[in-house]
Amino acid sequence: MKNRDTSFLQKLKDNAFYVALGLGLMAILAVVAVYTVEQNGSRLASNEVDLNKASDYKTITEQKVEKTNGDTAKKEEVQTDTQQTATRQQTTSESTQESIELTEKDAADDVRSGSGLQKNGADALPVTSNAGELDFTSDKTITWPVNGEVILPFSMETTVYFKTLDQYQCNPGMMIAAGNGTTVKNAYMGKVTKVTSDDIYGNLVTVYIGNDYSLVYGQLDTIYVKEGDYIKAGDSIGTIGNPTDSFEEEGSHLFFEMTEKDTPVDPMLFIE
Repeated sequence: MKNRDTSFLQKLKDNAFYVALGLGLMAILAVVAVYTVEQNGSRLASNEVDLNKASDYKTITEQKVEKTNGDTAKKEEVQTDTQQTATRQQTTSESTQESIELTEKDAADDVRSGSGLQKNGADALPVTSNAGELDFTSDKTITWPVNGEVILPFSMETTVYFKTLDQYQCNPGMMIAAGNGTTVKNAYMGKVTKVTSDDIYGNLVTVYIGNDYSLVYGQLDTIYVKEGDYIKAGDSIGTIGNPTDSFEEEGSHLFFEMTEKDTPVDPMLFIE
């Protein structure tokens, strides 16, 4: 028994080196394990910080994007307001220009047509600032509308011969020879009341000269006046045109008629 114990102790002493070496390795492994655990913990903590930093960066970036979008929207609103203001200003300017043009036109019409009606007792006579009061009376005279020979005189009591028609009939006006294109002058200041046309006398202009007297110019080509115009004696009315089919044989001429209360009167009684 004693021999066996002595043998075991001897073996233990012989293997003590290996036992110590094993214990040292175990200790080293334990230290390495502890160090590894600590390093992993540090990395996890660092990752959490990085994640937190990333989250903060994302938030800041989103805030910057929102701010940029807000600034852009404000700029667009300012641009829209500026454009709307410019449009309103342009519309106002155009309206003002139209008003000015209408005012100028009305002023021109007033100069042409006078100030409306001027009372003379119970009657109202049209007046014009550039033609004077329309007050023709039987004691006044008119001028020749064209220079030419009278080829057919006024004749309402007896008949006269018309070559083209080859018949005798009354003549409510007088026919004054005038070449094609001759300018016709107004014989007395007045207001143009009619611009018409018919198959017998061609283009016609009627001018009211006051107190129920009117002058009629026929066989015209170009007409320079329009209804409502006020014209003075000597103003151009139009030009002589080709005669109508009813007066081809008579040649180009001016048909000149004068009426009192729509009744034809002899113009020669008033021509100076």
